Amino acid sequence: MTSTESRIITHMNEDHQLSLYAMVQSTLNRKEKLSLTSVKNCKMTAISTIEAKISYIACERHSCAQKHSVIKFDPPMLTLDEYKPRILEMHHKCLEPDFSWLLTEPLCRIILFSVTGLGYAHYNIDMQELVEQNEIIANMVGARGQGLAFLVMISWKFAITAHVVEALYAAYLCKTLLKMKTMATLSWFVIISMVGYPMTSKILEFARIQKKSNEGKKH
Repeated sequence: MTSTESRIITHMNEDHQLSLYAMVQSTLNRKEKLSLTSVKNCKMTAISTIEAKISYIACERHSCAQKHSVIKFDPPMLTLDEYKPRILEMHHKCLEPDFSWLLTEPLCRIILFSVTGLGYAHYNIDMQELVEQNEIIANMVGARGQGLAFLVMISWKFAITAHVVEALYAAYLCKTLLKMKTMATLSWFVIISMVGYPMTSKILEFARIQKKSNEGKKH
């Protein structure tokens, strides 16, 4: 290992934990993302003009194992002096949300369909008629549809309000702590407004790692 490689690796491991974590996350397939409960202790172990290697600990419920990811530079760097802009570009790209998560992640899918259904029911369904035509619903909410209509309205408005509040807080973290670009921040705001906590939890994890990294720099 050359002195340049050693300097870059030390710099990344000491000051850029979030970048390493985000890059590891970008290499995980859908099955791994759904099964893993945590990814931690991300450390760069090697870097060349072609690729970077990152070790990490992957935990699935009560068992953890050390694994490795390989990050390819496309196109390859001419020299290692190019690593800063390349890593910065990958950092921002890996922190951007993927709107396919709305359908590929089970909890996001459930919340999205549930909130959409509540909104549709609130604006398009005559609850009194629904109650009169369905004995089971009538037994649950009473013979009048006003109670069901009120329940649907409150549920829908609470969900929307909660998601928007989460999205505002996440956007604040994106801009102030995580230093994301404006479009990435806006994308996170939109996706969190749609499904709430499953996406907010990703930003909170980014924020936790960044805060820990910042604290390490102070010491």
